[in-house]
Amino acid sequence: MQADPRPDGTGVADELLHPAYWLVHALEWPGNGAMAEAAIAIAPGMIPCDQLSPDAFQILGCADLYARKHGTRVLFFSELTRMFTTAGTSWADLGIDWENALRELGDGSFPALFLTISERAHVFICNSATHLLLASPDGVEEATDAERDLVRQAITSKLTADWPPYIRRIISTGRLHLAG
Repeated sequence: MQADPRPDGTGVADELLHPAYWLVHALEWPGNGAMAEAAIAIAPGMIPCDQLSPDAFQILGCADLYARKHGTRVLFFSELTRMFTTAGTSWADLGIDWENALRELGDGSFPALFLTISERAHVFICNSATHLLLASPDGVEEATDAERDLVRQAITSKLTADWPPYIRRIISTGRLHLAG
């Protein structure tokens, strides 16, 4: 989606380096090891609307509204799904092919960062349930929103640190050009 103009006068470069928020969605867990590159982060404000399918456009529109309402810097795609489920509807009910849309967003010609995360963090990123029980050899425990928020805080910190040098690198190599 196109970023809203910032009221404080910051420019395009600042929006590229410090996006209003990131949309994070889980990738398939590779099944080996405690850590894996199993999530991807995009900055919706950097994505031109005219380059998107209607389904991807709808997802980013929902993400923009949700992020604005909740004031979050990192939004998990699963939170959008959870919102619809709680309201008694779904992506399918809305006629949105979310799987192809996420694939399009992950494979698009705009910046995206792959995230190395723990298997437990992966559960929180991809799970849209309002009540989650986690089973382990030590027993069953109830997952909490507080732990989901800790995962979000860790990802926010990582993206806040890693996104600006990533964007500077793709600008310096000519893969991203600033208008003007």
